[in-house]
Amino acid sequence: MSIHPTQHTEDTLDGLRRLITEIGQGGGLVSPSVYDTATALRFDTFPDARESIIAWLLDQQRSDGGWGLSSVPRARALPTLASIVALHPYRDAAPRVRQACEGALAFLRDQAEHWGTSLPDDIPVGLELLMPSLLHEASSLGLGVDSTPYRALSALGDRRRALIAKARPGAGSAASHSWEGWGSGSSRDLLDESGGVGHSPAATAAWLHASRDRADLADARATARDYLLQASRSTRVGVPGIAPTVWPIDRFEQAWVLYALRILDLVDHPRLADVVRPKLLDLRAALRPEGMGMSDAFVHDGDITSTVIATLGDLGAPHALDTLRRFEKDGMFITYANELQPSLTTNAHAIHALACHGEKAPEPTRYLLRRQEPDGRWVGDKWHSSWLYTTTQVMLALLQEGQMSAVKAGTEALLRAQREDGGWGAGSVSTAAETAYAVLALFAVRKDRELEAMTRGAWHRGSRWLMANADIELDQDQLRWIGKELYCPARVDRAWILGALLVSRPS
Repeated sequence: MSIHPTQHTEDTLDGLRRLITEIGQGGGLVSPSVYDTATALRFDTFPDARESIIAWLLDQQRSDGGWGLSSVPRARALPTLASIVALHPYRDAAPRVRQACEGALAFLRDQAEHWGTSLPDDIPVGLELLMPSLLHEASSLGLGVDSTPYRALSALGDRRRALIAKARPGAGSAASHSWEGWGSGSSRDLLDESGGVGHSPAATAAWLHASRDRADLADARATARDYLLQASRSTRVGVPGIAPTVWPIDRFEQAWVLYALRILDLVDHPRLADVVRPKLLDLRAALRPEGMGMSDAFVHDGDITSTVIATLGDLGAPHALDTLRRFEKDGMFITYANELQPSLTTNAHAIHALACHGEKAPEPTRYLLRRQEPDGRWVGDKWHSSWLYTTTQVMLALLQEGQMSAVKAGTEALLRAQREDGGWGAGSVSTAAETAYAVLALFAVRKDRELEAMTRGAWHRGSRWLMANADIELDQDQLRWIGKELYCPARVDRAWILGALLVSRPS
């Protein structure tokens, strides 16, 4: 599909070129995290920034007393409880802090209905380890937080702790990312090559607190503190201790930006190829026989590995499929070893990677078909809270497998969900990234004549909304990726938005 050389297209191309050259720089750009910032405050990691951190936390509180996105209620418990615990020592210093804590406690009481006897697959990362630990701390402070609603979560945490004790995970492991919820001691060996613990500002702040009396660890403590300063810079807030939920993510950022370009057939675009190809070659060189992780210092995972292999296509390593098969378990594909919840999008990306090498994926395909909702959507992925992202990724995979009936049902779900303003959003408003996902899905299905006719009008309306709203600043409604709390890898979302703009030609 040709792209008209309008000024809009030129501006979009210039923006995309700049973004491609920047991917991976500074360890990646990530939105600030309430939970990790509250943890830094709880352990008073940056006393000189204490007042600024408290003010920032208070500014993030919602009118209902909680922290986090209201449309994803189970992602709100951790940042809210962490903020209560962190702010508790300062409740008598300022009326606003006391009011914030009281409102948050009332909010948690009202949230009990969202925690039943069973747990979905899309709970935040490490929640089963972190929430019980914070509940214990809240109890010791006499805060009166009822732990009863979280019994199923605590039971899952007990299972995870047993697996962790058996595996004895080290630096850069998936388990180390949630070390503050299960670890003890202050071993120097916990620090990975990033300088932190588990690519987690919260875990690193906890480690610094645990090692505060260890004079023999002065150098390691300085390294960990520098890690937290660098992680804080990645948020661009400018306050030490206002940190992201994960950092660094340079390989994650690189992989997903380039994957967006591959999906949108923009890798060989004449105005982009000269900046894209060096990034692709670097990605290929970084792919190890064991796979790839969010950075070169973190454990390899099946989702990033699948995405990289699909992105590289014919540039892929000679044994790419052998690498991918390392994450195959009982015919399905996992993200990390010993995970207790499957991922829709990890299996979708594995299907795409296999298809790039002429291979079929019957079991993951059957799994995705089973998980389609009666209304045509796919919901409940463990890495992203928006059904629009999950549905788009699964539709792209099933297109590779020729599952047109399921793709058509997914397309109809997207058409029904389009808002009157032309955009899409899983919450209360349309967002640029979610609209870009929907526009991308409608772009992809246009290869089918029936679906092209069905989607033409919606695609144009969505493209026009995206053109008018692509530069809206990031706010809480746009935090959709699932970490310990919802977050945004800013360059990744920006790549989907700019890419969708570039292939859109609204009439």
